[in-house]
Amino acid sequence: MLKNERYTTIYIRSVNYILTRSIYCRNYFRLLMERTESVHYMPQRILSEVQLPDFQDRPKKEGDILRTAEQLFMQFGYKRVTVEEICREAHVSKVTFYKYFSNKLAVLEDYLNERLKLGMETFQRISDAEASLQEKMQALVAMKQSAVSHFTPVFLSSLQSTDESVLILMEEWTRMGMDALKQFFQDAQERGEIYAEYSVDFLLHVWNVLGADARSEAITEIYGGDWVKLSTDFMNFLCFGTTGPPPEDN
Repeated sequence: MLKNERYTTIYIRSVNYILTRSIYCRNYFRLLMERTESVHYMPQRILSEVQLPDFQDRPKKEGDILRTAEQLFMQFGYKRVTVEEICREAHVSKVTFYKYFSNKLAVLEDYLNERLKLGMETFQRISDAEASLQEKMQALVAMKQSAVSHFTPVFLSSLQSTDESVLILMEEWTRMGMDALKQFFQDAQERGEIYAEYSVDFLLHVWNVLGADARSEAITEIYGGDWVKLSTDFMNFLCFGTTGPPPEDN
């Protein structure tokens, strides 16, 4: 009976994940096409070429662990998943798990680092493209939309954890992103696309303050857990101010 219950649980989890993943993949491509159809060729070309990491370049068991962890994290959030559950669903022993990862946090860090690497590469391509600042800003909004739409709300909420190790990891992510953004602002200012009298550090400070507030419980309640809408409004406000993004060409 216990064995049958276990298989039933595995089956239900698999079906739930497939449904969840398919919904978020559809949302990812829908948002991607909505944004890229309305802007110029530059962001359409760059964003349409983005491939989410599948860890096929890793040893099979390591890849199985990462893919399984992603499934469980998206279903239940980071905090609720255990190493034992990852091992069971990935069909690997704990010995095999610890051959590749020191703990659950190491799995999360590896997974997020792959996503960060992808995001930074895409950001750099947008930054280097032959396009106006407005077009690049629109591409950054689309990139943020697409990235957030891939993650489930339960996973995103779990990353707002009070777990110090997770917070440190997310702070490192933020630092790397802000370094890239600072260079982006400086380059745009040198080209005369950003008001010369603005301090880049001031722009980054405003970005940080508003970003921290956007992650607050009060703001997430306003948006009813719709992280894609929250992310889009946040990016549009920071990029275009209270007037919002420019009208789209028909």
